[in-house]
This record gives sequence, C-alpha cells and structure tokens, in this order.
Amino acid sequence: MKPTRFARFLIALVAVAAATVIGTGPALADGAVVAPDGTLYEVFPARHGDYANLPDGSNEAEMPILALRVTPSGEPPVVEIVDGTVDFNHEGSVSIEFEETTGTLFVAYTKARGLMADMHVAIRRDAAWSGHDILSNRGIYLSINPKVVVTRQQYVDFDAEGLPVTKTRSIFSLIWWEESGPSQARYSPIFVEDGELRVDAVQAWNLNELAGAAGYTDPTGLPVSAFSYPAVQADPTANGGVLVTFANLATRQQQVLRITFPDDLTKLAPQGATKVPEEAWARAHVPIGRSAGSGRIPLNMNTLSEVEATISQKGVTTFHWVEGSTMQFVRSDDGEEAQARQLALRSDFSAEKATRLVKALAEKN
Repeated sequence: MKPTRFARFLIALVAVAAATVIGTGPALADGAVVAPDGTLYEVFPARHGDYANLPDGSNEAEMPILALRVTPSGEPPVVEIVDGTVDFNHEGSVSIEFEETTGTLFVAYTKARGLMADMHVAIRRDAAWSGHDILSNRGIYLSINPKVVVTRQQYVDFDAEGLPVTKTRSIFSLIWWEESGPSQARYSPIFVEDGELRVDAVQAWNLNELAGAAGYTDPTGLPVSAFSYPAVQADPTANGGVLVTFANLATRQQQVLRITFPDDLTKLAPQGATKVPEEAWARAHVPIGRSAGSGRIPLNMNTLSEVEATISQKGVTTFHWVEGSTMQFVRSDDGEEAQARQLALRSDFSAEKATRLVKALAEKN
C-alpha cells in the first residue's frame, strides 16, 4: 500500500472512530425504522453491562455492543443485543431496513478489527437473530458508510406442476465504501424468496466493475468525504430495482447505475425444464448494471459530518449534510468552482425540515 493511500486509510479510520464517539445518543444516524404496524426499531451503541447481568467494572461489562430497542405501538420498549456485536471490537456506522411481508429486520454495520474494518449484517426474524459476514477484497481493507434499502420484485418461476407462476421476492440492497487495494464502492443483494432468506447466495460486487469502468483507483487531491459516501435508493421505474450513486476513482467521476435482476427465471432454465435449477437461481441473483448518469466527484464536499445523497431520475446526485448551524448541499452537475449551498438552521427551521426540502428539490432535477 502506498504511503498516500495508507495515510488516507488512517484518516478514514479516525473519521469512523469519531463517528462512533459522536453516535452515543439514542440512535445512530441511519439506525431507526418504523414497521407498518407502528413498531419502532432503533439501533444504538451501548455497553454489554447495560443489558446483561455482568459485574460492574469487568472487562465484559465494558465491552462495546450494538443494542436494538423495539417499541411496539402504544407499548413499552424492549431492548435486545444485536447479533454478532458481543466482542471487544468496536462497531461503526449502521443502516437498517424492515421487510414487511416476512417481518424481517436487516441491520448492516461495520466492525473494527485493529486497523481494518469489515462489513457485517444481522438479520432478525420472528424474534430470532442470524448473522452474516460480507467478504472484503484482499489485503488491508476498511469498510465504512453502509446504506441499505429493500425493494419488491415480481418474477416468474415454475409452480409445483411445472407451470409458469408469478411470485414476488424482496431484495435487500446493501452498498458501502471499501478502502482496500482497489478503493471503491461495493454492492451486495440479499434475497427473500418463497418466505426464505437466501443468505447462502450472498455475494459482494465491485461497483466499478459492474459499471464496466474498473482500473487503478486514484484519490489524489480529493477529500475523503468527497468519495466515501455511496448511496442507494429504490428505483420507481424498475421492477424491484435500485439506483446507486458512487465515486469511481478509476474514471474520476460520480457515477449513477440502475441495478436490476432477471425477472423471468423460467427463461434461465434449460428448455423443457419444469423446475429452475440451482445454477439458474445463481444467475438470477447476479445484478445487471446500466448507466443512468455521471458527473463530478464533489471536491467542495470536505466535511467530517455524516453525508446523505439523493438521486434524481435524470442521474444527478445531490449530497447534503449538516455543518454547524447550516444544512449544506452540492450536486454532481455543479461547475468545477461551485461552492456548497447553505441553509441556515433555526429553532423553527430544523435539520429534519431542511433535509426534506433538499431531498424534494433533488428529486425534481
């Protein structure tokens, strides 16, 4: 690893550590979701001793964990420990989603391991937890800033009699930034099919390669925050697809992809088949990426704050974040010398209200 890359690696690690310290409030920035029945799910950092019967002051009691607060509508909350977080490694940024047909809660988080951090998911269904590690690229790596969204896709399968039948599956789309040999955004879909979580089919994809524009990734002259915040959102024009935006350091551009999946599995099966074979199911889980736009990597976005992004149907990305008492935002189609727009926050104009306005503006352009 070159000195400049290693230095940037350490800067990103410090940023993750700072975010962990800052995020000691009730819930992490992206760590809350409401289910259709009104149940509120919140993930937050805690001590193991806060929610387990352990001797005060013991090493086990001081162990950092992630906790889940479940508050059913009109009822008192119950707190659980997020699967896979009971160890002495610090968990970082969190993103969660809820899949309503199966009642599945999906928690994506990063876990520090010395100078490295990797990507993990914890899945809660019927009050039971299961966990899964996401394979990182080889070498030294640092996974940060996960985002997850769930979509529904109609697809064609064979029924028990070998006839075509239309079904619906849920797709958890997870995106994050990974500092490694090729520093780039990565994407991993997890499927819920016929009521079953297909954790056996989890695979991570390099978005530069999915965009057909891989190569040496050069961050020279870019602030870490300018390229390390990929984002994902549902694509209303696609059948269960998503829009992703990410900095491609090989092309030095902000890229937007539409990601979809095959929706007629009978066409993937051999001619005359009455059941979709496993190899065809594997092909049905391979993402199809199509370019939806490109623009400038935001050089004018140099911040230690948490950054969010909204993607328009025209493929323009709007980044926004809170800096002090202002909401700031930039766009991927800004000119080279453009400065971040600023909205002054007041007691009657909160960051939440400013975020709603900026997102509404971003969706129009």
